[in-house]
Amino acid sequence: MTSFKGTYTSAIDGKRRLKLPKKLREGIPPPASNDNFVMGPGYDGCIFLYPSEEWAKQEEKLRNLKVDLGEHRFLERVFVPVSEDARLDRVGRLTISQRLLDLAGIKKEVLILGILSRIELWAPEVYKKYREQYQQSFEEVAEKIYRS
Repeated sequence: MTSFKGTYTSAIDGKRRLKLPKKLREGIPPPASNDNFVMGPGYDGCIFLYPSEEWAKQEEKLRNLKVDLGEHRFLERVFVPVSEDARLDRVGRLTISQRLLDLAGIKKEVLILGILSRIELWAPEVYKKYREQYQQSFEEVAEKIYRS
């Protein structure tokens, strides 16, 4: 089972490569240790990065959408064509398309979050704005979610 956690910072190099922290690379389970990933647009302005076994679960959800429903077609058309395969090179770097970098507002610095089954890549200023929009504390949100 995939288990990513932690917060890291890194930078995109001149060839649009991002080196994943070793701790996150260690979170890839053995069946997925072929270093294959799928990255695509994430919620709230980030990039989602899924190991291949986790992407298969997302793809199954997408395959179960109903093509005769407009919102389902919209989700497919906005998410899937922008998603792309990626592979770690021998030193643990991924190349990210300019299209995804632009979509997330990432210029050079990258905030990397391990979120259990996925990794999120954020422009630090976009993440800061995201966090500032919540008026409730961590405790208030956790209490509300866990109580339901």
